[in-house]
Amino acid sequence: MPEMQTEIPALPVLVPLTAVLLLAAWLRFRGDRPRLLPALAGALYLPAVVGVTLLPLQIATGIYANQVAWYQKASYLPIITIDPLTFVLNIVMVMPFGFLLPMLRRQTSIATVAWASLALSATIELTQFAANVLVSSGRTPDVNDLIANTLGGVLGFLVWRATRRVLEPALSA
Repeated sequence: MPEMQTEIPALPVLVPLTAVLLLAAWLRFRGDRPRLLPALAGALYLPAVVGVTLLPLQIATGIYANQVAWYQKASYLPIITIDPLTFVLNIVMVMPFGFLLPMLRRQTSIATVAWASLALSATIELTQFAANVLVSSGRTPDVNDLIANTLGGVLGFLVWRATRRVLEPALSA
């Protein structure tokens, strides 16, 4: 691989991604009014997560690359290495996912949201790891992010459930 140092900026990736997701949400849910708004919100939310977790993508190869061994390019120790601010921000980042998911799926449980949040988080962390190993992106995957993101999804679901319980009697009156 040639030696280089460059960056893929966020906007050229996020604008078309958002447009495609908005179109897909519109086409999928246009006849289902109760789920259309959450689908459109999700189409805005997912690119925001990509922007926060992966972009801009730094690319450094050759002499510019991080020379740390690939297996050292992640944080594997849970809780001990926690950064409290990052932990809280990761919780907040995934709360909308836990809030929106039950609006899009007819049958959703806390376990479903927890597993889906863990899967979303694992996808982010594995992508960060691969990018860091392959092109020295500088993004460090962290096991604490998996914990925080899963917790955030569950908390978002609990907020949705509490909100629904409060609003349903008022809306049906």
